[in-house]
Amino acid sequence: MPAGSLFKSTAVRLAILYIALFVIAYLLANIAAYQMVVRFLDERLNASVMERYREITTAYEARGLGGAVQMIESHGPAIRGQETIYTLRRAVGEPIAGNSDLSDVPEGFSTLRPEDQSGSAPLYKLFKGPLGDNDLIVGISYDDTDRLAHIVLASFGWATAIILVVGMTGAAILAYRTRKRIIVLSQTAHAIGHGALSRRLPVSSRMDDIDILSREVNIALSRLEMSVVVLKQVSTDIAHDLKTPIGRTFLMLEDALQSDETDAMRDGIEAALAELASIAKTFDALLRIAQLESQSRTANFTIFDLKPLVDDLYEIYDATASEAGYSLALNSTTAACWIEGDPDLIRQFIANLLANAMCHTPAGSQIVLGLSHRSRLIHLSVADNGPGIPPEDHARVFDRFYRVEKSRTTAGTGLGLSLVKAIADLHGARMILFDNAPGLHVVAEFPEAKAVNGNAPDRQPG
Repeated sequence: MPAGSLFKSTAVRLAILYIALFVIAYLLANIAAYQMVVRFLDERLNASVMERYREITTAYEARGLGGAVQMIESHGPAIRGQETIYTLRRAVGEPIAGNSDLSDVPEGFSTLRPEDQSGSAPLYKLFKGPLGDNDLIVGISYDDTDRLAHIVLASFGWATAIILVVGMTGAAILAYRTRKRIIVLSQTAHAIGHGALSRRLPVSSRMDDIDILSREVNIALSRLEMSVVVLKQVSTDIAHDLKTPIGRTFLMLEDALQSDETDAMRDGIEAALAELASIAKTFDALLRIAQLESQSRTANFTIFDLKPLVDDLYEIYDATASEAGYSLALNSTTAACWIEGDPDLIRQFIANLLANAMCHTPAGSQIVLGLSHRSRLIHLSVADNGPGIPPEDHARVFDRFYRVEKSRTTAGTGLGLSLVKAIADLHGARMILFDNAPGLHVVAEFPEAKAVNGNAPDRQPG
């Protein structure tokens, strides 16, 4: 991977940014900790100096000047590397005892670097105080304190270096893995954009942010693929189903044009108009299905009782079914069945189911229109005892232009159940097909409308 391309990666830049922020924060914390350690060591050094000073003043108070001189002479040479220095002077400046001749030292604590030709003499923490009529100066070298401070500083430095190396290495690995995943996602998206709609973005078991996004995109791709497949199928079905009536219309008009008899010409034109009306009906059904699937027909939704509507349709279709040689029965609950939807669309929904039952069953068949209320669901059903539909075709009968009868000799457009499914989807209803043994049992489960303030709604379909 080229370096320029690597640093254009968002994952790499974020990794570098987070590591830089962490190292800066860690360095600031180390500086604060180092200052606290140095301050603590300085306080300990002051305490050590004062301890030596009090030892000598105690000896002076107990044995006089001689006791103080004796302690200075016994302590001074015994200290390794002259790490502790003493100077005892009279008030007039005459030296009395000590292993160093210090002068011009201010009262209290101070710091001194004795003159050294090599420039390697250590710093000393000094304290000057009175010893009777004399001046006592005690000093301790910074050597041990500086060593401890250097050890602390070195440990902080090594820790920072280790964290930086490990952090950058880990960040590089994570950035590489993230970029590798993004490259795979980009390649898959590129393939999908060029027509491979069956491809899906990879989703790992970790379910991190990228996986969640990939899963949602895959769901959208599945729906898109389904829409494209349906569109292709609809286009094929339209070309197949309309080719015959259009060709038949063309022949009718051609025969009417060539006919010398007015009655024959009129009959041909009327037959052609009937074919054109059927074609227009097909396109009108397709348009209604498209409108329903786009969720653009919810303006007339209201909460209404489905029972009166079912009763009305039963009375209307009972006479029609009897004239056509069918037996239509009603199996309806006595309770109200409140749903939310468009009453006109539900009326068309039931009418299509009844018309489909009478169209695909022989004369003398029994058709039952049912309505029940169970488990907060409204069950609307149409059952018949005709030839039924093979179970393998249950899932496809709602597709546009699909017919169980492959020869397509039966009248119809093949859009009746597609329109039923579109209306059901618009109302949030679930369509279920059962084998009625014999015949077909179609059930639509509508969600019950929510009551208003605990009471059933009182609006009726207009």
